[in-house]
Amino acid sequence: MLHYCRMEPGNFGDDLNPWLWSRLAPELMAEQDPRQFIAIGTILGHSLPKDSEKYIFGAGCGYGRIPRLDSSYRFYGVRGPLTAARLKLPPSMAIGDPAVLLRQVALATPTKRYKVSFMPHHRSMDCADWAALCQNTSIHLIDPCGSVETTLAAIQESELVLAEAMHGAIVADALRVPWIPIRLYSHILKFKWMDWARSLDLEAPLIDIPPIFQTPLTGKKLIRNSIKRAFGEMRLGKEKWRRLQLGLSSEGTIDSTLRALEALAVTHHPLLSSDLAIQSCEERLQERLYALRRDWNKLR
Repeated sequence: MLHYCRMEPGNFGDDLNPWLWSRLAPELMAEQDPRQFIAIGTILGHSLPKDSEKYIFGAGCGYGRIPRLDSSYRFYGVRGPLTAARLKLPPSMAIGDPAVLLRQVALATPTKRYKVSFMPHHRSMDCADWAALCQNTSIHLIDPCGSVETTLAAIQESELVLAEAMHGAIVADALRVPWIPIRLYSHILKFKWMDWARSLDLEAPLIDIPPIFQTPLTGKKLIRNSIKRAFGEMRLGKEKWRRLQLGLSSEGTIDSTLRALEALAVTHHPLLSSDLAIQSCEERLQERLYALRRDWNKLR
């Protein structure tokens, strides 16, 4: 059966799993099959079923502890070279993100409607009213919690994607839409961006933009953030602690951030992997998926 991270109200990167595999490998989704098919997502650190065989196809590390590998794991590839190194797998196991295989799915030919779109991380949607904020700019918001079909269409209809959501960038790159990687909030994980980008022979340094906070923070979380922020400012804690929320953003901060987002399209050169790199990644993924399906069906 398909094992992936299910979020409410939704998360585009995770939700690509049932959408894509129902089209390319439906037998891997059979609920009655106890074997676990684990593909798109930074999920190799979450609690995975202990007693089931786990077929790993392009998943990544980054959150949680490194899994303790045993005979229940069957690796057909992982997201990138950093995950492969962390799991002590051969470099050849760094095959790229499986979302690239949506290039195998017939999609509608888009008409470009948006000069610049911004796709936040799904957790960033709880920090501020990004739908309302983007209405005050020239930027179109792509909701990371929307349906896969709606999100795919919005990415295709954009000339440039400002991506805080990594799968916004991954899908944009696969569909040949230029993108710029950005980070507003402390929950953005640099490791997974580097891991994926290097699978395509890219460096994708995150461009830091000041975060916007419109949701009040109280109680123990405010106390924890205050302590961590202080240590972060003194360079005694994690770098990301310097981006933690303490209070609500001022009108000046909000305006500055929105103007900074608008300026990116002019001040920063967009990224796009080479045609050769994305085609090579697609071919690797096809080959490993074929091998996985062959083994899955043979051992059924």
